[in-house]
Amino acid sequence: MFGRISRKWLRDTFQNSNLSKPAFAKSNSILRTTFNNILAAKLCSSNAQICDQERKHQRLSPYENVDKALLSWIKYARSQNAPISWNVLKEKSLEFANELGQSSFVASNGWLQRFNSRHNLSFKKMCGEAADFDSSSLNEWKYVVLRDILERYESANVFNVDECGLFYRILPDRTLCFKGEKCVGGKKSKERLTVLLAANMDGSEKIIPLAIGKFLKPRCMKNRKSLLLFYDANSKAWMTADIWEKTLRRWDLKFSKQKRKVALIADNCTAHCTVDGLKPIELVFLPPNSTCVLQPLDQGIIQNFKATYRKLLLQDMISAIDRKEQLQVSVLNAIFYIDQSWNMVSQKTIANCFRHAGFHSSPESEELLEDDDEDLPLTELAEKLRNRGYAIPEENLYKD
Repeated sequence: MFGRISRKWLRDTFQNSNLSKPAFAKSNSILRTTFNNILAAKLCSSNAQICDQERKHQRLSPYENVDKALLSWIKYARSQNAPISWNVLKEKSLEFANELGQSSFVASNGWLQRFNSRHNLSFKKMCGEAADFDSSSLNEWKYVVLRDILERYESANVFNVDECGLFYRILPDRTLCFKGEKCVGGKKSKERLTVLLAANMDGSEKIIPLAIGKFLKPRCMKNRKSLLLFYDANSKAWMTADIWEKTLRRWDLKFSKQKRKVALIADNCTAHCTVDGLKPIELVFLPPNSTCVLQPLDQGIIQNFKATYRKLLLQDMISAIDRKEQLQVSVLNAIFYIDQSWNMVSQKTIANCFRHAGFHSSPESEELLEDDDEDLPLTELAEKLRNRGYAIPEENLYKD
């Protein structure tokens, strides 16, 4: 208490009065300097609380140099439109810590979460090549080029073609074991095939896929005279201009025998060269960097195909475990899975993905069809594997 009057009462009463400081001090028999000190003490206390709150939000990382280096690198990487995953962020922070002599630094999940929070960073799903896409080019292609195609061709004769990478041996990379037991038996597979897929607009026709591997005659195919699909190879298992041309000429002959004229829509990747002398096929290229918006196969067809492939692979692995065998996945096995998976992609799924990309001849046909396909129970299959002592990381279920 100040005499019989509390300082709080004096401050509150003064704030609610219309008196000046000297007049209020005189009316309450208080020296003017004393009253000024009472008010100043409250102001100082309030400022201190504000400073403490700001200091709490601006607390610096104990590894400030790592923090600054990582942030600068992220800004550069994003300027190049490079994707940055959680694991990339962790590896890069450890690299900077090592370069800066921060031997005690651990790139824990907690540190990375605080780093993201400090700099207002968040992970978002990338949409193909859309970052550099020109919306005016999209509209011109969609409302001029595509409309012209749909006026000249029936939906059964409008095809989209695209390739995808397939890590065909993706299997569990972890297994249950007893404490102290040495765990051996496998490395994460990096074996990859490129698969070329093509289907028409109403989903009534799926062209036989082409698989591209690293070896033209792998040992598993030594005694095979025929395959379920077409197969080619090069050292990187990539699509090349030569393979592209060979494939289109084979399709051109097929449509010629059927006496059909078709529009084949493709993205403009380097390997997708123009092919002279095509007769039934009119090859139409999408605008640059537009596949995530305009390419029907990228609207869910390829995703459905890959999910089905994973399902078949996991089902066979579970069966092999129950037979006390180990599943071996060769290129020949992969070709079998690819053929089955492509056949299992439904007509409605394909038609809906074309509609989603803007391929519809009238407003009425824009409405999506009801798809009878059940969701692929990948998580259920993964759970069955866990019950048998194996564990598949979530990312492996949907890995490209």
